[in-house]
Amino acid sequence: MRRASLLLLLPLIVAGVLYALCAPLLEAVTRQRIDANLQRVDARLLDDGRLHVLLCGTAAALPDPDRAGPCTAVLAGGQFILIDAGPGSWRVLDGLNLPLSRLSSVLITHLHSDHIGELGEAIEQSWIAGRKQPLDVYGPPGIEDVLQGFAQVYAHDVGYRVAHHGETYMPGAAAPARAHPLAPPQGTQAQRVFSAGDLEVSVFAVDHAPVDHAYGYRIRYRGRTVVISGDTRPAESVRVNARNADLLLHEALSTRFTERAVQRAAALGQARTAKLAHDVGDYHTTPLQAAQLAQAAGVKELVLTHIFPPLPNALARHLFLEGTREVYSGKLLLGEDGMRFDLSPQE
Repeated sequence: MRRASLLLLLPLIVAGVLYALCAPLLEAVTRQRIDANLQRVDARLLDDGRLHVLLCGTAAALPDPDRAGPCTAVLAGGQFILIDAGPGSWRVLDGLNLPLSRLSSVLITHLHSDHIGELGEAIEQSWIAGRKQPLDVYGPPGIEDVLQGFAQVYAHDVGYRVAHHGETYMPGAAAPARAHPLAPPQGTQAQRVFSAGDLEVSVFAVDHAPVDHAYGYRIRYRGRTVVISGDTRPAESVRVNARNADLLLHEALSTRFTERAVQRAAALGQARTAKLAHDVGDYHTTPLQAAQLAQAAGVKELVLTHIFPPLPNALARHLFLEGTREVYSGKLLLGEDGMRFDLSPQE
C-alpha cells in the first residue's frame, strides 16, 4: 500500500523537482524576451545619413493574405514619412521595429479607401507610441474631411487614454492630425510640399480619372531620388519626375488576369462582377507598361507595388512579370511587405 502511494506521488515529486530546476531558466527567458521587445525599436534609421525606404503594404484593393494595403515608409534626415496607410499596414510597420513615436508626416496619394483605410490607426497608434505633437497629413483636396471623420471616430478612445494615463504621458494636444490639402499640380511638373534640411518632398499629378485628384510623390535626399507613382494609368508626369531616379515604386495591375476574370464572370452570369473587373483595368498600369516607363526615364531600380490581383504562387508571379525584363534593363523587383532599401548619399 505504501509502495503504491509512493508511485502515485512520484510524478508530483518529479514535476516539483523539474519546476525548481527550470524556474530560474523560465524567468531568465521571460526577462530576455521582455527586454528585447522593449528595446527593439531602431531609431538610427532617422539620422544615419542614408535614405531608407521600407514597404509596409504592397497590395491593392482586393484582400490579399500575403500583403497589407498600400503603404511606404521613408526615413531620412530626422524625418519619418508615411506614404498612404492601407488596411493592415500598421501591423507591418510595427513588425519592422521602426520608431513609430517619431512619425512626422503622412502623404496621401488619393482618397480611395485602400489608401486611407488605416490612416486613423497611423494617427492614433503613433500618438500612443509617444508622438509629442500633432501629425502633419498632406493630400489632395478632401483630406480635411477625411481627418475630421477619423477625429470623430477616435475621440472617445483619446479621451479614455488621457483619463487613464494622465496628460504627462498621454498629452491630448498631441493626438490630432493637421490637414494640409495640396492644390493640384499643373502639367507634368512637381511642386514642393516641404523640405527639412537636406530632405525635399515634392508632389505631382497623375492620371487616375475619374478620381478628381491623384498624386505621386518625389523624395530627394543627399543626391538620391525616390519616386512613388501612386495609382495611375501610364503617365508622362511619372516619367518626367522619375528621370534618373534611384528607385521608382510603381503600381502594377495585370490586365491578363483581369480580362480572364471578366470572361469567366460573364460566362457564369455574374454581370456586376464582370463590369467591375473590366473597369478596374482601365485606370491602372500594367507591369509591362511600368517597365517601359522606367526604361524611358532611366530609372536605376523599379519596384512594382499595389499588386493586383493577388499572386498566390510562383506561376502567378511569373506570369505577372512576363516580358518586363525584356524591356527594362535596370534592377526589377516584385514588391513584398517588409522589403527595405538603404540609399547612401551621393553628393
